[in-house]
Amino acid sequence: MSANRESVTIPIFPCRSIDEQLEFYQALGFELTYRQAKPNLYACVRHRIVELHFFVWKQLDPSNSYSMCYVHVRDVDAVHKEFCENLKNAYGKVPSRGFPRITKPNNLVEDRRFNLIDPAGNRLLIGQKHASAAPVQTEQTVMVQPSRFANAFETAYRLAYAKDEPAEAAKVLDLVFSKAEEASASLRYKAYVLRADIAASMDEINHALVLMQEAEQLSLSGQEREEVVEATKRLVELKGAFGRGHS
Repeated sequence: MSANRESVTIPIFPCRSIDEQLEFYQALGFELTYRQAKPNLYACVRHRIVELHFFVWKQLDPSNSYSMCYVHVRDVDAVHKEFCENLKNAYGKVPSRGFPRITKPNNLVEDRRFNLIDPAGNRLLIGQKHASAAPVQTEQTVMVQPSRFANAFETAYRLAYAKDEPAEAAKVLDLVFSKAEEASASLRYKAYVLRADIAASMDEINHALVLMQEAEQLSLSGQEREEVVEATKRLVELKGAFGRGHS
């Protein structure tokens, strides 16, 4: 196929209120390009990364919405920073719970992405493919069977950050924490930070603080510290959010 695309796909999302949708997307930095009052309410917004259309469905329950689309961008961190700055300027804070909300960028196997959930529960998965593919395994590659704990961590990570299902992610991790001793210190560190982040997203602040303390009490070697750089950044962010400062 040619690299030059001949068409553009435009998602058409439901919403409970056109005004509510437009207020949010314009706060993000989208431009209103069209609004229709009759015969039915309809509106269009556009940003350099995507164009979106909205129609009204008054019975819509945001918590049960399955509407979503994936938006590929060249610099996911730049887009996330732009959106967060615009939201903070508009609302005085960056919404991270309820509707609307925006998650932090996270590295998955296939890409680095964040989720943007609007007031109607529609979900934009905004991501950037990794610069290089995963290393190709050779006959000399030593294959290690992942432990139950490692598998649970990977599953919980995807549930929390790719699917934005913190409650399900919490269940997966909580089932295997009794097996934590079978995992490396670096994996346990990442699991405690992930679970703390999940607890924070569900307003379980005391639980989050306990999990953060568990992570901080682990003794890590220099090599292990290099393996948990991303998790350490998240831990620092959590400590800042709870007013504990930096260690």
